[in-house]
Amino acid sequence: MTGVAIALIVIALVLVRTGWGRARRVAVAGWALAVVSLSGLGWLDGAWGIAVGVIAACFVALLMIAYAALTSPSRPVRRSAETTAALFENVALPENNGLAIGRRLLVFLMVVPLSFLAAQWFAFALNAAMKGDMALDANSVALMMFVQPVIWTILMAWQMTLSGTRAMLLPPALAAVPGILIWMLA
Repeated sequence: MTGVAIALIVIALVLVRTGWGRARRVAVAGWALAVVSLSGLGWLDGAWGIAVGVIAACFVALLMIAYAALTSPSRPVRRSAETTAALFENVALPENNGLAIGRRLLVFLMVVPLSFLAAQWFAFALNAAMKGDMALDANSVALMMFVQPVIWTILMAWQMTLSGTRAMLLPPALAAVPGILIWMLA
């Protein structure tokens, strides 16, 4: 039965590739078949079945990409030096003064270490809330180790979409303040 589900995943990927950019219904049918077959693998073999199904899907997708790379025609593009220079004619390079470098350093410090600390604080708070007064357990540590990089990634992505350094302080604060509250209540 597991072999049938893996074969259905292969068929699903072929349907997705066939319908990609053309027949949307075929692609949707492929995705639906992939979900059904992965669900069946999960029902039959648990997490192991899902892992095997995903690995099989990745392998088939890689084969499809390799086939497309080998069969697609190459298009030589040659640009003259004048054309390339004309593309960069109106590009203004940033000034190399101390204020600009300091501003970039400030943005880096706010995005990377500050977001890391806020995410870490939030993860520690969740850990404290889960374990309470008891000793560390595997579930609270696993949750903390899962939540911290997810929150950190979200905070950094959010900060990089904001303009201005003051606005970049809001996302870490929105992670750290609930962390403080959770820790106080834990």
